[in-house]
Amino acid sequence: MKQIIFLAPSLSQAQSVVTESGALGVEQTDIHAIVSDPQILENTPILQASEVETTELETDLDWGMVTGGTLGLVAGLSVLGAPAVVLTGSTVVLLSSLAGIGLGGWLGAMIGEQTPRGILDKYRQAIAQGHLLLLIEVPDERLPQAFRLIRQHCPQALVEVTTHSFDRQLAA
Repeated sequence: MKQIIFLAPSLSQAQSVVTESGALGVEQTDIHAIVSDPQILENTPILQASEVETTELETDLDWGMVTGGTLGLVAGLSVLGAPAVVLTGSTVVLLSSLAGIGLGGWLGAMIGEQTPRGILDKYRQAIAQGHLLLLIEVPDERLPQAFRLIRQHCPQALVEVTTHSFDRQLAA
């Protein structure tokens, strides 16, 4: 899945893209908009973008968990040499790693929800002027059709593609 980001000058143009994107295999829950006035979207099928779409929450949460887990592992390994350790060595390492993952994830989420998503900065002025910034999750193989659809309804739109995806984590 790729995320397409573009500005729609009007609500009617945005609704046309959203309505026709169903034929591309895009579900309504995969389409979000960032607008200056949320009431614009009240009687439309377009969902307002949440904190997950507009901040670095997911990225910072992931980095926090990795960093915290690593620091917890190092702390657990360093404690193994202490004579006062009652638990077995592997238990200490496991518990300290899990504690690090939890604490790191929590701190990462706290930081991420306060950090605006960098790619959206260039659109702030246009959003303030009444444009709608649409974020659409599209299957990779449907990108060319999605570009044509957007160009059909918003010919002047700057269309960007990112790999930022929220609910579609790849299994290891």
